[in-house]
Amino acid sequence: MLSRVLICIVAALSVNFVSLPAWSDEPVPLTQEELLELVYDKTVDCRKEKDQSTCVNYFSDEGVMVQLLHKDGKRKGGRWFLDDSDRLCILWNGKYKPLCFTVTENDDGTYNMVKRGKHVSTMLEFYDGNTEKL
Repeated sequence: MLSRVLICIVAALSVNFVSLPAWSDEPVPLTQEELLELVYDKTVDCRKEKDQSTCVNYFSDEGVMVQLLHKDGKRKGGRWFLDDSDRLCILWNGKYKPLCFTVTENDDGTYNMVKRGKHVSTMLEFYDGNTEKL
C-alpha cells in the first residue's frame, strides 16, 4: 500500500515539474503589462518574415497605429490593443477582424510576433515617441 502511495506522489511531482514553463525550451509569451511597456507610445522597426521586407510602426498612446513599408513607401493605419489572452492585436482600417499575435523575446533583444504558431513578424528596435512623425 505504501509503495502505491509513493508511486502516486512521484508521478504527481513529475507531472508538475514537466509543466513548469521556466524549465521549458518554449519561449514564454509576454504578459499584458510587458506588452504595454514594450509598445506604448513607441516607434518600432520591424521585419516581415515572409519576404524579409522592413517597416516601421508607431503605436500611439491613444491606441492608433501607423505602419510605413520601406520598399514602396506605403502607409496604412489602424488601431492597436491588448486582448484578454495577452496578445497584441491590430485592427487595420477597413478590416473587420483584428490580427492578434503572441509576442516572445529573443536572446538578441528582438521580439517575435507569432500568429497561430507561425512567426509572422519581428520587432527589431524600439524608440520612445513618434520618432518618424508617422
